[in-house]
Amino acid sequence: MIVLVTGKIEPWLTYIWEQFVRINSLFGEYRLLSYAEYRSPLVPECIPLIEYGVTQRFPHSLFIPCRKRYRTDDYLWIHDDLPVFRDTVAENGGEREYDFFYNAFVHLSRLEEWEAEKSGRRIRSYSRHHPRKDGRVWRIPVVNYLFNELECRIKEKFPPVEFGGGAKPFIEFSHDVDYVEKTVPLRIKQTLFDFFNGARCLMGLEFRKGASKLRGGIAFAFGQCDYWCFDEWDAMERMLDIKSVYYIFAKVDRQRGFDLKRWLLDPSYNIAENGRLRMKCGELIGRGNGIGLHGSYYSAEDEELFIREKEMLENLLDYEITKTRQHWLNYREGTTPYIHGRAGIKEDSSVGFNDITCFRAGVASLYNPYDHRNEVSFPFTEMPFVVMDSHLYDYAARGWVQFPGWLFQSMDRIKNFAVAIDWHQRVISRDYGWDEAYKEIAERYWRGENTDLAGKIPERMVHV
Repeated sequence: MIVLVTGKIEPWLTYIWEQFVRINSLFGEYRLLSYAEYRSPLVPECIPLIEYGVTQRFPHSLFIPCRKRYRTDDYLWIHDDLPVFRDTVAENGGEREYDFFYNAFVHLSRLEEWEAEKSGRRIRSYSRHHPRKDGRVWRIPVVNYLFNELECRIKEKFPPVEFGGGAKPFIEFSHDVDYVEKTVPLRIKQTLFDFFNGARCLMGLEFRKGASKLRGGIAFAFGQCDYWCFDEWDAMERMLDIKSVYYIFAKVDRQRGFDLKRWLLDPSYNIAENGRLRMKCGELIGRGNGIGLHGSYYSAEDEELFIREKEMLENLLDYEITKTRQHWLNYREGTTPYIHGRAGIKEDSSVGFNDITCFRAGVASLYNPYDHRNEVSFPFTEMPFVVMDSHLYDYAARGWVQFPGWLFQSMDRIKNFAVAIDWHQRVISRDYGWDEAYKEIAERYWRGENTDLAGKIPERMVHV
């Protein structure tokens, strides 16, 4: 047994300790006690003791200072890859100690986002809207590294305490199915992306690249292409021994009249009227792939709509839907996870940003999100969403796409590593040609080459 003793057992502390136990595979029993409870003769002094408080009361304890305050972007870098909030650091006997628990809680619970939304600020799944501006932090699994440091200190202080080795690193390969044919809304959106990136290149004096992007946008706007790309993905993934999760949209009539945002943002197909797509989903399931719900843009804040979409997909496919990812990664901290919890979702994969590759919650493991309103963990797990095709191609706007070597470099250091990457189903087509980076990630992952992967992959400019 191991005991954590503190002045008051607060819900957030219980939450972060439970996530530590789960992610770092702590063996045996544990108890969280107040100082008053610990003085009881029921707890022998020989039991390993972690003390979380203002000052250390027990010389035999592993002491962690309680410093529950932070200021966004005000960090002290303990190592090159471990920032902690400066306000959580305390001097202890001439040495700097820091609050492991509160640092981990701020990241894992996305406390900054919760507080921003309470003040009326919407993140809308774009990092530029987030209060945090230090871009270095987004690519660091801070929570995992904090947990690893805590584990090392526990084992050093109390050698009998045992931790498991963790599971084999896991990447969920997935495909959001937004379009099965080329539609007017897609032509508008992708052309605008190409024009925007072309303008950025021209402003950066990259005239050849900028002109290429502009020509590509025009070609995309007026060209024809087949987006029924399931067989291409199936052939590639069979060769690589991959089973993917396909996130499928279920169109539900929400209201009468024309809704411009819904027309422009949501997928255009209707699986209820597309027998070919239903049949293909059955084939994918039969080959061991998964199907999840790609919730519509509005369903992130409309519980009735989300439940109707989930039930429709389940009924049409005769398949239990346990996974979801919100379209456009639309996610509202005070609404969306509550909808997922009440709808019976077991795993979400919406917590990422549209514009950058990152660990949005500072973690690269499955975890339970935190319910700030009720101060408990949500009943479902979150699969960190870290890399998407458009991160590397649409938002890069350069002639080379930087391979996400940082993802693999962190893999060796993390227990129970589990993240999701997403390549939209249509981007293997000749309109895009974005499959090369996906294949490279898959090949290196399955070969176990987890280090020294900072090379570059050339962008395939199919419109030039």
